[in-house]
Amino acid sequence: MSRKYSRKIQQILEKENIRLIIREKVPNCLSFNKKNSIIFGLFIGISYNKRSVFNINTEPTRIELYKESFEKVFDNTQDIEDQVQKTVVHEIGHYFGFSEKELRDYSL
Repeated sequence: MSRKYSRKIQQILEKENIRLIIREKVPNCLSFNKKNSIIFGLFIGISYNKRSVFNINTEPTRIELYKESFEKVFDNTQDIEDQVQKTVVHEIGHYFGFSEKELRDYSL
């Protein structure tokens, strides 16, 4: 899976110290999700609007992408790269405090 995404997204990830991790498949603990739904990615960490000096963050802030999910849905490299970019932008939205509903309202 390509790590191709725009320079602006790369700058945000670097500035905010958000790691981008590609995993082979969705962890079992997330597979309880809605039947037949596909999880492309997940934001893990403390969102920007919840950070404080009192947070003890034991895990690095990160976005995980699940390779198997992209490959199940798309058979074309360009389509996968486009969805990777959309997914990373969506998960960055969670980092900045947007809910799933708010991101849907913005078509993200």
